[in-house]
Amino acid sequence: MQNPFETEQIHEIVREGLAQVLGSSTDEITPDATLVADLGAESLDLVEFRFEMETKLGVALPKSNVLDLLATALGGSEQLYDDRGGISELAAEVLRRSAFGYSVEQVHAGMRPYEVAAAATSAHWAAFTHTIFDHLPEVCTECAADKAQIAVSGKARCAGCGAALEPATGDEVMADGVRTVLEALGHAQPVG
Repeated sequence: MQNPFETEQIHEIVREGLAQVLGSSTDEITPDATLVADLGAESLDLVEFRFEMETKLGVALPKSNVLDLLATALGGSEQLYDDRGGISELAAEVLRRSAFGYSVEQVHAGMRPYEVAAAATSAHWAAFTHTIFDHLPEVCTECAADKAQIAVSGKARCAGCGAALEPATGDEVMADGVRTVLEALGHAQPVG
């Protein structure tokens, strides 16, 4: 099924969720404002934000991060970090090509993992969340309809029978994205 959401719709939902959790105005949550440094989000705020988005949209956001999934795909983390603990160019490139959509200015080789996490913006979370809805089932399991719509509740529903649609989980989407990027880079992946 085709994603029933426009990118901007998801970004507005993300901005509203962040504003609620942070006790701020949606005007403060610009696409380039970092959640941690610019907006003052702390780890508990991000947990609450995640819960808000999952509840509101009916999705499962990732529990893992791109670097952990990349280490799994490569069979270890040796290729991910330099001798000072900064991320490698391979890790930076995978992050830039991920569904989060980091730019070269936001993520580069040598950054520490916590700096990568601190670079996240509402636009990154909106891009990733939108991508989750690109992974809806091909057809409804209840009626075999192939069109999705947004219900009054704000969740994706089958346009044929109104059944709730369950997209792939954030972890599944992220792992698939890591594999796709590694293949595009011609990077060999371990067997097994």
